[in-house]
Amino acid sequence: MAKINVECTDPEGKEIYDRIIQTNLEDLVLGKSILQVTMICNLEEPYFIIGALPKSTSRAISLRDIAEIAEEIKEDDKVIKKLIIIDETYAPKLLEKINVIDQPSRLEVVTDSDIELNTKVYDAKDEFIDKVLDFMNRVFPEGMRVRQTLHGKSIVMVASEKPIAPEWLKEANDLKETLENQ
Repeated sequence: MAKINVECTDPEGKEIYDRIIQTNLEDLVLGKSILQVTMICNLEEPYFIIGALPKSTSRAISLRDIAEIAEEIKEDDKVIKKLIIIDETYAPKLLEKINVIDQPSRLEVVTDSDIELNTKVYDAKDEFIDKVLDFMNRVFPEGMRVRQTLHGKSIVMVASEKPIAPEWLKEANDLKETLENQ
């Protein structure tokens, strides 16, 4: 489970947010994928900041990881390629990205899409970031509709019911830096 740190001037609020974070990490099955979550609750302004430091994710899956180009035929001004699927795990993601002209068998696909072996087919990091943002949105109190997200190695979001003040954004950037330099 992720290390959770809630900074809040109200002891009961601190305890409640700690439980809300734990519950949402469990609900979204993120507990083992995130190393640390820090939440800063400023009840006077009010604004909230949540920062998450995820474990490193797997690398992106490219066409070369799941298929081979078996044949290329130039027809009119198009290049028709016959792909042989060697790993079906991400084949549905590939089929979403290309124009399938024909599929003679489960492992053969004919396309006129402009692709090469380095074409990215799937990146788990994209789905993971969406999941972390969903987690953060669930933790913030209702009414905190103005939000700004910063991400790099860590993901940090600021939320308020007012426009984000520069000093809150600086605090969010400081948290991002702290998380990334651990």
